[in-house]
Amino acid sequence: MFSPEGPSPRELAVQALSSVERGYDLLAPKFDHTPFRTPDAVLDAVGSALRRTGPFDAGLDLCCGTGAGVGVLARVCRERVTGVDFSAGMLDVARQRVRPGGPPVSWVRADAARCPSRPPSTWW
Repeated sequence: MFSPEGPSPRELAVQALSSVERGYDLLAPKFDHTPFRTPDAVLDAVGSALRRTGPFDAGLDLCCGTGAGVGVLARVCRERVTGVDFSAGMLDVARQRVRPGGPPVSWVRADAARCPSRPPSTWW
């Protein structure tokens, strides 16, 4: 179920006993090596569907985690992409993971459940 690069049972226990936010911060460096990351097959299918209906001006990935979906959006958006997550650790990994090129990517640390129903540029 987990790859050797993924979290150890001890790391998972510490993560499980932490607050949700802190747990994701702890899991972030190894999250892409767990079964919880969105599978590449799903990301490829979404990317394919978006390419057929795009391109788009902007994209928003709520609960972006380590940025796998942001990478898909960056390939179909022209002007900008925003990734939102409440875990600083996940956003740190996402910043390192998403390659330069394509539209500018913004990262916002926020709880998606509390975000207003307006574009991210108006949140602050």
